[in-house]
Amino acid sequence: MAAEQSGTYEKLYYTIWEIGQRYGEFAQFRVIGRSHDDRMIPMLEIGKGDRCIFCLSGIESGDGNLPEYLLSNIKEYCVAYESNWIMGESYEVQRLLDKVRICAIPILNPDSYEISEKGYGAIRNPIYRQMLKMQDKPVDDYESNARGIDLRRNFPTNYYQRKKINQEPASENETRALINIFQEYSSEGLLTFSYSRGKIIYCRQEKGFAYNQRNYRLARHLQKCSGYRLEKGIAGGAMTRKTGTKPDMGSPEQFYAEVIRQPSMAIEIPDYRKGEIEELRMIPLEYIYSLNSGAFVK
Repeated sequence: MAAEQSGTYEKLYYTIWEIGQRYGEFAQFRVIGRSHDDRMIPMLEIGKGDRCIFCLSGIESGDGNLPEYLLSNIKEYCVAYESNWIMGESYEVQRLLDKVRICAIPILNPDSYEISEKGYGAIRNPIYRQMLKMQDKPVDDYESNARGIDLRRNFPTNYYQRKKINQEPASENETRALINIFQEYSSEGLLTFSYSRGKIIYCRQEKGFAYNQRNYRLARHLQKCSGYRLEKGIAGGAMTRKTGTKPDMGSPEQFYAEVIRQPSMAIEIPDYRKGEIEELRMIPLEYIYSLNSGAFVK
């Protein structure tokens, strides 16, 4: 499976909207907030379950074509749901999503996505645009939002430490939009997708034995599905060693684990697999399947 190349944020946004219109019987489109450069952040719900899981990508420009991959998966789920097809060897999509629906947010950071496609000139706010150009940082290395804030370090987790002026926890529009959605929905897990080294990193809590065991068992199911390496903690270890910041400080995965207290995992896809990622299609379905197996029924 090759990802559909949407090209620009506008095309990606309208493709998500069109899916919501085409499959409106069981899919719902909504805007969860706006970026600092006033771009809308879209979300698509698929299924009819009372509970949901969140699938998140596009947190930084380094995520490349992952928003397109996630969107391609969403379209396949919708086709399979409508036709009552089975995906893979045993995933009954309609049955699974009528128990636990998927809330997909393919592009949390649309400003960074546009910068990666068009350069800093894509930022419409003249103050932000000039500020970014003055940094003299190559576009390919840029990973923050229009205000220059790293969203992966902006969530109010335990032991949060401010590294920049005006970088208080939840200072960014994008961060607050995601936090509001986490708190609004009854959810059973968070899966974030990025490129790195082929790992499934599951969050842990300091005094949460039952939570840690459940999260570990679910992560093991995803490991078998994907073939990726399993790791405790949270994403961003390499950056942490360079900056001296604990890896769990400010990440959306750790915030979700601490506040929502449901399983939270970072799926890091190998960099060399940017051409095709077959396993990405099955990871959300395997998570829901495992969640509803006898071992995890509450």
